Amino acid sequence: MKNKLLLLMCILVFTTGCKKDFLVQEPLASFSDQDFWTSEASVRAFAMGYYKERFPGFGVNDVGGVFSIRETLNDDYASVSLPGFPSQPTVSGGGWATYFSDIRKDNIFVDRVSGMGMKLGDSATYKHWVGIARFFRAMDYCDFVFDYGDVPYYNRPLTDYDTALFRPRDPATFVLDKVLEDYTYAAQNVKLDDPGTGPRGLVITRDVVDAFMSRQLLYAGTKLKYDPATSAADRVKAGVYLQAAKDAAARLISSGRYAVADNYQKLCSTIDIGATPAVNKEMILYRRYNTGEVTHAIASGNNVNTIQGNGAPKDLVDAYLCTNGMPIKTTAGVNPAYLGDQTAANQLANRDPRLTNTFRTDRFYLQYIETGYSVTGYKCYKFLDEPTQNEAYAVQSFNITDAPIIRFGEVLLNYIEAAAELADMGTYTVVQSDLDKTINVLRKRAGYTAASRLPDMKIIGNLPAVGATVYDDADRDPSVPSLIWEIRRERRLELVYEGFRENDLKRWRKINYYNTQLYPKKNLGAWITKSSVTKALILADINGNVTSPSNTATGSGYLKVSQTFRNATSGFVVDRNYLLCVPTYQIDFYGRNGSTLTQNPGW
Repeated sequence: MKNKLLLLMCILVFTTGCKKDFLVQEPLASFSDQDFWTSEASVRAFAMGYYKERFPGFGVNDVGGVFSIRETLNDDYASVSLPGFPSQPTVSGGGWATYFSDIRKDNIFVDRVSGMGMKLGDSATYKHWVGIARFFRAMDYCDFVFDYGDVPYYNRPLTDYDTALFRPRDPATFVLDKVLEDYTYAAQNVKLDDPGTGPRGLVITRDVVDAFMSRQLLYAGTKLKYDPATSAADRVKAGVYLQAAKDAAARLISSGRYAVADNYQKLCSTIDIGATPAVNKEMILYRRYNTGEVTHAIASGNNVNTIQGNGAPKDLVDAYLCTNGMPIKTTAGVNPAYLGDQTAANQLANRDPRLTNTFRTDRFYLQYIETGYSVTGYKCYKFLDEPTQNEAYAVQSFNITDAPIIRFGEVLLNYIEAAAELADMGTYTVVQSDLDKTINVLRKRAGYTAASRLPDMKIIGNLPAVGATVYDDADRDPSVPSLIWEIRRERRLELVYEGFRENDLKRWRKINYYNTQLYPKKNLGAWITKSSVTKALILADINGNVTSPSNTATGSGYLKVSQTFRNATSGFVVDRNYLLCVPTYQIDFYGRNGSTLTQNPGW
């Protein structure tokens, strides 16, 4: 029977093949690209496909995202291995290929939605979805330029044989001008609310567009401003992008739709942000997590019994101001409010409340003494919902705390930094009201007690002050103006471990801060006195010089975390790392097709 059936099938194939080759015909029930773009529901489904990749939050299970230790190349962490930038050129793939794939998707989105017209119902809905598509393209191109500098710009989907496939790199400012055009359109046309897609905070709205516009154009403007290769004309462009960032942030500030959360620690450790008004009021966009749907592992890393192999260095802890609003040491001397660093109680007393909302204050969590130690002794708990830390969903990769994607606190910092950078360029003057509606708002969180709350930052003669007293941090980088230094401090401490530090140092042209030979406090931990229990630890003085080697049961000093430097000699901190390597295969591929793709400096 099987042989007869096979013979019959062969006869049918050959006889029908004489009339029509069915192997190259469209299936009778085929679904084409044209069939998809027919309604708002299909457009909405396509847009939702972006969320997981563009807004990863805490990632999924134990991978993804940039929060907590996911951004390991970070001078706010010390670790035994001290990871550095790539030391070898990229051959193929990498970020370059990913950006091209993402931007092709963006251009398809823009092209298809632009051609739908009244299929979307009305003009406002049509412009809303065109704005969403252009928003994603602006995001991707801004990141592409940040990572690679000059890049080929495409505003339409390409075919396999398109002559534009081997387009040379366009100047970064040309691409950023296009980014600004896309962002401007989106900011003017994306709706304030999109209930058909989801509630505010979980879907893209005009406020989300403005928030990301403030972030990304601040990045673009400052990176151009501080790049020594930037021309005078491009420096003017940097000012344009900074002004656009400031304006976008100003729109959100003046809207009155957002306020800072009451509790700083709960920003990154709330199980259900939507049901927690005291936290939700700061969230412009966040990602929800639910058991059985999507979970993560960020909170588990902050559990009291979890070892933290990446710990806060002394450099970070010392950056927190004292409750009198001054650094631990100014050019006038040691701050009298600072009680020293030789016990946890002293070091963490009288400090910015964000310090005690980020690190445990009861003791130093030392190896050989604590089950859940930190390699620096400073135990982070910023991402832990303590009341539920023993529940099944608080361990391993089952965590369900919601992740901030972009929040109002960051937007306040974007505004004041853009304003200060414009002032440094001579096109704006920072006044007290700028500080009062940004940094001083963050210092007045409702959850802070009056005794712990930092006093307002004042500005006197373009210098930071407390009350009528102008001050200058003794540890300030002399190349950074005092006011900008203090604004950067606020940004570092407000957003610590939320995935910003690496990009911030790149755009400020300050990746030399990663160099632990130049900045030894970035490789030191808490001050301890050794015993027979902790004798394996290595201690050093404030300059990183070993004072008590391993297996010595006596001596006092700072924990020395890594025994090797992260420096230029090791290849981990060099100027070429301000831009990524263009894959060498791509350069060769261009050449074999009669075009030229240039490499970034140093690679």
